[in-house]
Amino acid sequence: MNSDHYRDKGLGRFLALFEKLYMAVAMISIFVMMLSISADALSRYLFGSPITGQYEFTQYYLLVILVFMALPRTYIIGGHIRLKLLDEYRHKIPFSLSERCNAALGGIAFGAIAYVSGLEAVDKFAHQDKLFGAVQFPIYWSYVWVPLGCGLMALRLIYEIFAPELGRDDQQEGEL
Repeated sequence: MNSDHYRDKGLGRFLALFEKLYMAVAMISIFVMMLSISADALSRYLFGSPITGQYEFTQYYLLVILVFMALPRTYIIGGHIRLKLLDEYRHKIPFSLSERCNAALGGIAFGAIAYVSGLEAVDKFAHQDKLFGAVQFPIYWSYVWVPLGCGLMALRLIYEIFAPELGRDDQQEGEL
């Protein structure tokens, strides 16, 4: 079966739907981050009192959500840094073998990260870990986002072994 067979089936659309959903969560995260940092700065300078726990909330929740939930969609729209050093030679390799090998290696790596971080997230939930400080944040919630983002990234890369996105170089970069 050729790659168009897989691309036309629902799996590609299913992955794209979740990638867009994850990207929407990342966008909400950056919007909340912008609002919370601005509110903290205003509170600090207008009232002389910062918002307690804002820094920790941004560091342990919003940044993790932003990075890992945006990971798969950023990859698919070509938003990551790419070295096009050997592209003229790489495109001559038949059957998109170079792209498929890269996708396989990346899928294995992100799958391993998703698996290990998923085990860690389950452990943190079981122990109900909290961040001790001025505000006791339930830190275990911040461990959820790594396996979700890396897991979807691994699924996308495994999918691309069977249906490589050959037109990615020609598409509009930065399109959400």
